[in-house]
Formats: sequence, C-alpha cells, structure tokens
Amino acid sequence: MYVVEPMSWKKERLSIDEEEQDIFEAANSNLENANTEQNTEELPNEPLAYLQGLNSGNLMQFSQQSVLRDMMLQDIKTQINALPKLENHNKGDYCLSLILEEPPRSHWMFSVPLNKLYIRMNKTFNIDVKFKIKMPFQPLNLRAFICFVKDVSEPVLRCQNHLSTDPIKDDMSKRSSLLRCANPNSTYFGTDQGKSIIERYSVLVPLNMSHSSHQGGGYVRQTLAFNFACQNSCFGRKETCLLFCLENVNGDILGQQVLYVKICSCPKRDRNEDERKLGSNKRKEASCASDDEEVDEERGKKTRRRTLQRDVKEENESNDSCDTQAFPSDWNVSRTDDGNYRLVMKCSKKDMLVESIEGMIEKTAAAMLRSPQNVKLRQHANHLLNLKKCALKLS
Repeated sequence: MYVVEPMSWKKERLSIDEEEQDIFEAANSNLENANTEQNTEELPNEPLAYLQGLNSGNLMQFSQQSVLRDMMLQDIKTQINALPKLENHNKGDYCLSLILEEPPRSHWMFSVPLNKLYIRMNKTFNIDVKFKIKMPFQPLNLRAFICFVKDVSEPVLRCQNHLSTDPIKDDMSKRSSLLRCANPNSTYFGTDQGKSIIERYSVLVPLNMSHSSHQGGGYVRQTLAFNFACQNSCFGRKETCLLFCLENVNGDILGQQVLYVKICSCPKRDRNEDERKLGSNKRKEASCASDDEEVDEERGKKTRRRTLQRDVKEENESNDSCDTQAFPSDWNVSRTDDGNYRLVMKCSKKDMLVESIEGMIEKTAAAMLRSPQNVKLRQHANHLLNLKKCALKLS
C-alpha cells in the first residue's frame, strides 16, 4: 500500500527541515572555531608542560644513552670501510670465539702459546665458530681474510706461479683469493687494490642459527673448513694472520678474532722452532730481570754498608765528644813527660786482665815486624811479657 501526503503538509515540513539544517550548520561552525582557538592557545604550552613534568635526571640518562648508542653504531658501521685492526673485540656483545681442535696426524698444527696455525698449502683445516644468540634475531655472516702482521695497509695477493695453474676460471674473486672456504653458500669479494676490509679479497660465510647447531647457555657453534692457495714464501715470508669478522646483513662488524698463521711445507718443524725461540726469549728476559735484581740488591748492600759506616762514625764521634769523667775516679788515661801514654784501669776478672795484656803484645809484635830495628818497640814488648807473667801469678 502506498500513502500519499497532502501538498500543504509537505511544504510546511520542508520549511522546518531547512531551518533545522541552517541551525545545525551554524552550531558546527561555532564549534569548529572554538576548537581551533583552543588548540592554538594550548599547543605551545602542552609540550613544555610535558617536558617540565619529566625528571631531569631521566632526560639526561636518555640523552646519554642515545648518544652512546649512536657512537657505537657509527663505530661499527665505519669499521667495514677502514683498514683492519689486529685486535680481538666483541662490540656487538655476541661473545665471538674460535675453537681449534688439532686431530692426530693432520696436515696442520696449532701453537697455543703463540696463537698460531701452521699448515701446508691446499690442506683443509676445520675451525669452530662460537657466538651467543641475541634478541631480536638477525642473520649473521662470518667474513674471513688474510692480512700482513706488520703492514695492515698492504693487500695480500697470490703469486703468479700458483695463480696461473689455478683451475678456477668462472669466479675471478675466488680465483684471486688466497683463502678458500669449503662451506656451501660461501661468497668471495675483493679486488687487487683493496685496502679496507670490504675491498679486500675475503670470503663471506652465512652462519647457521638453526636449532641443530645450538649449544647450552644460548650459544651457537658451527664448523667451518678453510684452506690456502699460496704459502708465505710466495710473498717474501712475511708474517700473516687471519681475521674473522662477525657481521650482520648490513655489513656492520659485531665481533672480531685474530689468528696468526704460517703456510709452509713443514708445519711441525716451524712450530717447534718458533716455540723454541719464544722460550729462549723468555729465558733471556728472566735472566735480564734477575740481573737487574742482583744489581738492585748490590746497590742495596752498598747503601746499607754506607749507612752502617755512617752510624759507626757518628757513634765514634759521639763517644769522642763524651765527658772524660764518665769512668771511675781511680781509672786514668794520661800523657807522660817523655811523650808516652799511661793507662790505669781495673778488671773484674783475671782472664780479662791477661787477655788485655795479650792484645797489646800482639799489636806490639806486629809493629816489630814492620820495624825490626826499633829498639823502643822491643823494650816495650819485653815489658808487656813481664807484665803478663806477673798477671798470671795473681791469685
């Protein structure tokens, strides 16, 4: 059923609706203007009031943490574009470490005191990379490359003899790289003129963070296999080392470990020789240290001897300056008219008296040996002998 309304009612309803619409639009306009004025007045004060309500110490702490974080990130990002540094670090807090387990009858040897690997050319060695798992998870790679110990700015290049016989032809970076990795998905980088880490001949290995490689304590351990396509004699027997850099997908270095290496034809001989030199140097250093201690001890003895002599001298001077009456009144020391000296004293025991006379006899006998023609000394000796006889007769 359809209902049809009268025309008069429709016109009246239309006029009412138009008036309500005008009132509604005017109210909305006033409300928007009021909100705009209110927001304009409150916006400048609102951030200021918020900051004033915060603790100033927390603001300083947040600011310092932000600055330190930016500095650390900047340092991590710039390392990949700088010359390598022969240092171990874990700036990304991943606790990167290397584990070498030497198998019996292998083609390589490891020296613990030297932290040095000795290996033959084209022979594979296994090394375990261990690092800590951190949240949030991110893909990690390990970059490995060889470097000169005494000149980190000079790139290590292969010799032409071994390079010309290399069977690899399709991958020029791998062909020119002295270090090779047997792990799958390894990628090779670098150029002949490369000086920075990212420009050097290096191999990048993706690390497996699957559950099968997890260890206790939140660590991951993965075995990598490497070999060398030249030996140290190819570049003047310069000392070399391997650098292992833990990187994220952006190339930021999160940790680094250094392993000294010598690629030679007789690893056992060279290792024993280097360790023998190390022991000899340590003995020389210990000998020098002991010599220094002996010199210091001798100096101490001389110092003590001088001090003792000074003390005796001071004591004698104090004795010389003492009061001459500091003994019994019947004791006497005087000078006679003929230029001799007179001593008058008492002894509590006969033995002390005899020993005193014997002491004077010995001194006189020594003087007679130096001057055998001195008549006065002979007479003085005879008088002392007679005095000793009289002393022995005393009861």
